[in-house]
Amino acid sequence: MCGIATLKIDNKHLIALLIAFAMGCSGKEDTQTDNTNSAVESPPVVVSNDPIGNVAPDDLIPINEGDSNPLDAANTPFVGDDRFGEMFDEVIPILEETRGLVDQHSDLPDRSRLPFTEDKQSNSAAINELLDAAIVVLSNSEVTDYRQQIRDANEAISVAHANISDYRRQRVSARWARDQSQIDKVNPFELSKEAIDEQIEKEQKEIESQKQLLGQLKKKFAEELTSIGVVVDEDAVESLLSSVSGDDIVSMAVVFENIKNVTAQLQDLTQQSGEALDVSKRYYGMYVVMVHVMDRIQKSFVRDVREKHIPRLKEFSKKADENIAQARSIIELKGGDPILLAANIESNKLTQATAVLYIDYLQRNAALIEAENRRAQKNLATAMNTYNTVKLSSDVASLMKTGRRDFDALMKLQIPPLREFSNESIKREFERMTIELRSER
Repeated sequence: MCGIATLKIDNKHLIALLIAFAMGCSGKEDTQTDNTNSAVESPPVVVSNDPIGNVAPDDLIPINEGDSNPLDAANTPFVGDDRFGEMFDEVIPILEETRGLVDQHSDLPDRSRLPFTEDKQSNSAAINELLDAAIVVLSNSEVTDYRQQIRDANEAISVAHANISDYRRQRVSARWARDQSQIDKVNPFELSKEAIDEQIEKEQKEIESQKQLLGQLKKKFAEELTSIGVVVDEDAVESLLSSVSGDDIVSMAVVFENIKNVTAQLQDLTQQSGEALDVSKRYYGMYVVMVHVMDRIQKSFVRDVREKHIPRLKEFSKKADENIAQARSIIELKGGDPILLAANIESNKLTQATAVLYIDYLQRNAALIEAENRRAQKNLATAMNTYNTVKLSSDVASLMKTGRRDFDALMKLQIPPLREFSNESIKREFERMTIELRSER
């Protein structure tokens, strides 16, 4: 489920961007990303398809219980915060139910031949369904509020443009007020040219009003992103809003921030309980589930890119190729307007060129997120190993503190602007493709 939008971007800059973003799962705080010299290699870790995240013991990362807490007390959410409190209350039952399924997973048979009998396969499906439900709850944020308001404003502008087009069509056959009959003047469906002109002016004012609102909303959107560690400028905001993968990047940032905050609250509750073993195991189990959430959202991003978006873009390119061949055939047979057909050929070539750039961009995104997911697998294995032995630990809160450090590593994400969109034709084609891709979701 996780993108930023650009057609052609400097590879080093892109690597710096996505490595910085995926650091939210790797827990590597000291790694610095430089926009001009960035080269990070992911360790060759095998990604497990088991949703419980079984990884070889040699891949486990040791937890240093003496590590200092990277979070100030001011950064710790409190249940009194209405929005966080509501989200916390809503997600806890989901985490608790998922924890129960995780607990029983290893004891289930790989596959049962008896109907209505649980096995690892059915349990994994149930876990994934709950993880998706958790992602929906954890996606609740001021960031997503402003993103929706921006979409609403853009939709209002589109509706206003459509209304203007409709009014102009009506105006062609409309009469001036002085030429209307008395019946026409009281008929609400028979507008005069003057009345239509007033409606057109009203829609144009609506467009200007919505454009001003858009500017304010985008500024607030950027501010909210910055507040959760995603540093953006005006161009970068456009990148996030106009790409099919931009939604997923924003969603990942929001989910990771909320996971970090929920973990902080669970840590506090664990400390308040006096670290009673049953309570500690319960809360740490919820933390484990949230690590699963991080793993799933990354995998979903890669899967959507490779199994949905790229195949659709290839279809666009293939269809454009067919259109070009057909147009050339018609020209050779002298069966149509050669000027119009030549224009059609150029338009389809633009579609092909844009699709190639879009595919390349998404492939690089998917490859880098996949590489970082391998690192997340190590964190998941560590969390599972700790959970299985948590009854032997006398300091569960410190383990959660280490987990919070991992979540807090999502800092100062640099979103590249769409500088290659100076070509308006490519920009319009890119936006058209994005709309098509989003309609498939």
